[in-house]
Amino acid sequence: MNRQEIIELVVVRAAPSEQQQLRKLLSTYSTGELARVEQAIISQATQQIADNELIKIQAEREANRLWHQYETQQAREPQRKAEAKAQLAQDRQTFAEAAKTLRSFGVTDANFNVCRTTLGENFSAYEIEQMLAANGPILSGPAQEELNEWDRQEIEAENLRLLNSDLPTLRRLVREAGARGPAAPQPDETQRIRQAERADGTIYLPLPDEFRDGNGPEEPLDAAFIRKCSRETFRILKNRYGMAQLEAALRTRRSDQSPLW
Repeated sequence: MNRQEIIELVVVRAAPSEQQQLRKLLSTYSTGELARVEQAIISQATQQIADNELIKIQAEREANRLWHQYETQQAREPQRKAEAKAQLAQDRQTFAEAAKTLRSFGVTDANFNVCRTTLGENFSAYEIEQMLAANGPILSGPAQEELNEWDRQEIEAENLRLLNSDLPTLRRLVREAGARGPAAPQPDETQRIRQAERADGTIYLPLPDEFRDGNGPEEPLDAAFIRKCSRETFRILKNRYGMAQLEAALRTRRSDQSPLW
């Protein structure tokens, strides 16, 4: 490249108003100085090309990263929606169970939204209780229809539990109920016999629900057991519990009179 070409290569990069003055200045440069200017221009241009290529590569990488992130989010969206739906259903169930247990607020969307806004997702019944203890009655109370329905559900659940209980459990529940409330009066004849038997100072133990005949397994101590047990077992029953209780059991502990026997 000759002197004039180098001068024009430099001048063309200047503003139009400065080109004429720059051309005159460069005309005074020696050939060596113009050669160094040319090399500087070439190096600068090469570096610019390299910088532009690097910027292009970085831009393409960032675009690829963002696109991959978008595709990943789109692929996971059905799963995210399913998880959000499942969490919502779980929170509603927890909220309904807490309302039924605490009975201080109703199962309404407004109350549910307050709980979720205050406690966040995946809250517990205990957290609801603590929220109410700390903030007072911020939830609206239950309707009478809800209270009636909760009572009905409790009764049905208790009936089902009793229906599925075995005989030992039912007997235990009957004894516990008797301990909590006044015992039913015994027949006058049974009371008279017990009083007569205790006249000599003997005190008999309460008749148990189950007993073992000899070395056999424990069986319900009902009328059928008393009739079929061995002489030795009957003697033990009579001496330990008294004849009055045995006679009462023969009258009352019968499967045709009570489902507990």
